[in-house]
Amino acid sequence: MNSVSDLATPIVDQQGTTLLDLARLLKAGDQQSGIELSDFKARTAHELRRFGEDLASHLSIHAHVQVPPAYQLRSTSAGGVMVVGDHPNKVAIEQYLNQDTRLLKWFKEIEVLFEIQRRLELDQGGEEMRGQVFNLGMTSIGSIAFFTSEA
Repeated sequence: MNSVSDLATPIVDQQGTTLLDLARLLKAGDQQSGIELSDFKARTAHELRRFGEDLASHLSIHAHVQVPPAYQLRSTSAGGVMVVGDHPNKVAIEQYLNQDTRLLKWFKEIEVLFEIQRRLELDQGGEEMRGQVFNLGMTSIGSIAFFTSEA
């Protein structure tokens, strides 16, 4: 879904279950039932897409926020989410997202999933994750996850 402007009501997706699925796989303790990085990436990407569609529909209907222009989200040290940089709807996006506990918790789950994925990817190359910060971008073609370096 690239456009939510036609919706009369927001999408109400249940908060992601990928972390629960991952925990079940890890708790099983069976050496044969390990999870492949490619499977984990696919589940994480699916969860990101679902979250992006849900968030876009809610912001469109309740806060009248449309994309473009794109915006970038990042966690705050206080446990909330902030819009990075300038955006005409920065205040509305932050207020809505930080007051909706379902979306806020879901954002945090996606952040954890991508941090796990990033650590696994870097471990394969013997690199460290120090100084890398998770970001979620909302664009006209959907949501994207990426990391930036913070000194």
